Amino acid sequence: MTNILKVSFVVVSLLLASCASSTYKARQEQREKLASSTGMYCDWVNGDKHSDIEVELNLQMAKRCDANKSFGLTNYKNNSDQNGIMYCCAMGARVDAPVSSAAPVKKSSVVKPVPAAGSADDIVEDK
Repeated sequence: MTNILKVSFVVVSLLLASCASSTYKARQEQREKLASSTGMYCDWVNGDKHSDIEVELNLQMAKRCDANKSFGLTNYKNNSDQNGIMYCCAMGARVDAPVSSAAPVKKSSVVKPVPAAGSADDIVEDK
């Protein structure tokens, strides 16, 4: 009888954990979509987990925030009584790492104009 209770407890625990995990993942995906569409991002840095909270805050904000725009910082304690800092900022443009090529590219100092794609009606000539 106790084995059945133990097994059923484990099964119920796994089901609840998987539901909570999928709910958390769905919320994170929703947050990422909204952040990318609105350009605003907020997050919380756990002060109990990071003894050097200012360093962790700087690292996280450097990954997400535009340094040329204003941001907000607020001391915050979550439901588990963990101290931390909540930050909100305008997201910076993501810059992908440049792909290095085998041979260096020679840059020309002369810039050639590229004709715009469009119809002949769009072109206006100066006379």
